Amino acid sequence: MGIRSRNKALVAAAVVIAFGSSIAFAEPLPSESKIKAALDNSYAKVAKVKAGKNADYIPALAKVDSNIFGIALVTVDGHVYTTGDVKSEVSIQSISKVFTLALVMEQRGIQAVEDNIGVDATG
Repeated sequence: MGIRSRNKALVAAAVVIAFGSSIAFAEPLPSESKIKAALDNSYAKVAKVKAGKNADYIPALAKVDSNIFGIALVTVDGHVYTTGDVKSEVSIQSISKVFTLALVMEQRGIQAVEDNIGVDATG
């Protein structure tokens, strides 16, 4: 994954983690306007980043237009928030690991991840 893609993925993950943490502590979700504002703010911070390049060793990624970028957030109650280019179809590759991790954490708990896979220095 190029620097450009990695930075954008990190921002998108940060948005998910920020709102996911509210769920973990049984706090109510922020208002729709706050969620949309956070999403739009995150998008604005990284949408114009042009550093790096698409991975070209995977044919599906080499074909992707490097100028497209969008963020989608789905809350636990099913509300969908989007910004940017969310109509393009692209190969999700390694980001699918995040969804697998979330499923394992939901079904087996956070400790199961640490016990069976471990965590890196950033925790």
